[in-house]
Amino acid sequence: MRHPKIFPTGSILSAIIALAAVCWPLRADAQRTTRCDKAQRVRSVKFAGSPRFDATTLAASIVTVEPGLVTRWFRKGSIPCLDSLELRRDALRLAVMHRQVGWFQASVIPTIDRRRDGVRVLFAINPGPEAVLDTVLIQGIPEPTGGGRPYDAPLRALENKRFDRTRTDTTIDRVLTRLRDAGYARATRPQSEVSIDTTAALATLTLTFAPGRVISIGNVQIEVQPLREGRPRIDSAAVARLVSIYPGDRFQASAILDAQRDLYRSEAFRLVLIDTLTPMTDARDSVLDLRVAVAEARTRAARMGLGWATQDCIRMQGRITDRGFLGVGRRVELSARASKIGVGAPADFAPALCSGALRDDPFSEKLNYYVGSTLSDTRLFGWPIQPVFTVYSERRGEPFAYLRETSIGALVEASRQFTARTAGTAGFQYENGRTITDPAVSCARFGQCRPEDFALALFGRSIGIVSTSASHDRTNDAVNPSRGWRVRGDVRAGETFSQLVKSLTFYRGTGEASTYFRFAGGVIGTRVQMSRAFAPGAELVDGSPLIPQQERIFAGGQNSVRGYQQNLLGPLVYVVSGKNVIDTVGANGQRVVVVKDGARFERAVPRGGTAMVVANLEWRRGFRFIAEQLQFAAFVDAGNVWEAQSEGFRWGNLRATPGLGLRVVTPLGPFRVDVGYQPYGPRAGRALFFTSGDSKGTTGEILCASPRDISDPRAVDIFDCPSTYRPTAGRSVLSRLTFHFGLGQAF
Repeated sequence: MRHPKIFPTGSILSAIIALAAVCWPLRADAQRTTRCDKAQRVRSVKFAGSPRFDATTLAASIVTVEPGLVTRWFRKGSIPCLDSLELRRDALRLAVMHRQVGWFQASVIPTIDRRRDGVRVLFAINPGPEAVLDTVLIQGIPEPTGGGRPYDAPLRALENKRFDRTRTDTTIDRVLTRLRDAGYARATRPQSEVSIDTTAALATLTLTFAPGRVISIGNVQIEVQPLREGRPRIDSAAVARLVSIYPGDRFQASAILDAQRDLYRSEAFRLVLIDTLTPMTDARDSVLDLRVAVAEARTRAARMGLGWATQDCIRMQGRITDRGFLGVGRRVELSARASKIGVGAPADFAPALCSGALRDDPFSEKLNYYVGSTLSDTRLFGWPIQPVFTVYSERRGEPFAYLRETSIGALVEASRQFTARTAGTAGFQYENGRTITDPAVSCARFGQCRPEDFALALFGRSIGIVSTSASHDRTNDAVNPSRGWRVRGDVRAGETFSQLVKSLTFYRGTGEASTYFRFAGGVIGTRVQMSRAFAPGAELVDGSPLIPQQERIFAGGQNSVRGYQQNLLGPLVYVVSGKNVIDTVGANGQRVVVVKDGARFERAVPRGGTAMVVANLEWRRGFRFIAEQLQFAAFVDAGNVWEAQSEGFRWGNLRATPGLGLRVVTPLGPFRVDVGYQPYGPRAGRALFFTSGDSKGTTGEILCASPRDISDPRAVDIFDCPSTYRPTAGRSVLSRLTFHFGLGQAF
């Protein structure tokens, strides 16, 4: 069960911290009082000629700094003085940086441009020729048992590549980790020798390994330090259960790391130390004892949070946790949260605090809530699997799409961290409740166009879902990545019941892949998302299978195609008001309404789809001359949602929206503002008219109002209502802009 963050997306506290980070310099050296002539003060520091590092990385590696934005513009703080000794040291630091990654003859010459108001420093970098690792000679490494991949394969892969010492050291560490996992506990870093042919710019690396003998585990000693004086509350047997390493096991470094991780994950200990000991026996060359020392921690805690979010308005949440429930490693948590505070009844006391889109959303008229209890364990019967069981009740709305009310729900999950970067989860979820859709969607999709019929469209009175997901993350930062890649995928299969159909089975699969790399002094991020929903054997209504609304696919919003508001990319149904329609009589004498030419709609309702493709391309870069905590971004998002049963994928249907963004680095993650430009006209769809009462369909019937041939007797049939209504597009540039606020990168 994923637990919510204490500070939600777009919180006011995040914005305050973000602005403070920009307006108040964080570097201590920029705050020091300087005593030097005005002509000796550093005004700017620039770099030229680096083939590998951007200006931000180079600036973070030296002592000589330029003043920040606040100091330059508002004269707050002091401007640093030029230190000629540190300037020469900085040049050496930069040269060593480049020599470490393959330019072994790199040199740096600092030049000073002296002016009346201060000095401008330029570090001119001459990298010289790029050294290539021509040959890797390896001695003393054993052969793997069972015909596995050779231990030295990663080192062989370094040949004929740039001689990056950091990459080489990382590769050696990978080989050592694998050797230690295979039982070679005494394997140490190999002796290395490097010879470089300066004329040909070629390097030869010789590595001599001494792995020693295969080691097994001897005794496992457990020591528990109590939180207070006296006897420990936690029994050593409970600690041994979490460690799950026993005498006679082959030594594995990863097993020891997993044991330490599990002990910390239990949150029952404030300190965990696992050491190896050489036994005083004749078998000391092939056996190692383990000493596990832990210090108890407080196991009970309570937290509360308050924030503001663009999709939730005011949000509150609280959590009470007992991390020693029925034994160490077992955790029980009681949590409650409420959102839509300020706009949702009965707490609709301050709608002005909420975004305009939220105030227009019919599914934000009621307070959203969640109350649940979660029981989890660090290990399942000694296996490295974390089970989670949750019982909950909630009301949650997806903007403009649906409202899900669950009277009682249960979730059983089992997750495993296969490696430091690979994880998987499998689970089963049961809910008893209902899904409320917009009456316009209920009418267009199910033909339920009268108030007494709306209840028939309430899918999900009882629903069961089996799901599994997996992820592999090779990025350098989970919150703000600048290089690497990651992939994710999940599959869901479920069955639900309603008054329309006795039983309906559906499936949904989603995949995502992202990459990050440096370019033009910044970072380029790319992402591709694909999703597909199926309901084999389900009845097709208007070309769409009867899939529950909460399982249909939606796109658009701050983490999707940012030129559109949340969920408004894809098939739409429009609701028009009485002043925008012509009320007449059709050929069969029945009432017919037709929307006027150029008339505007009252609201757009997303129908959702059964297939989705979304692609994102974003370039973001920090500009040191303004502030190190500030980043600018340029992006292009493209994608669409469609009904796969009634239309196929076509490249021409993709909608691409460019935009610009601003990022402020805060302790909670990047606070961002994105502005997407939507160059397309509104999508054509059905226009519906509510005959009486309010526009939410609580009274009266719903009639087709799309432009059509009213002399056709079928014009009154809601399923024959054509998708021919296309609203007029705004002519101003501002009307085509969509603003998004969030905490954390878009992907």
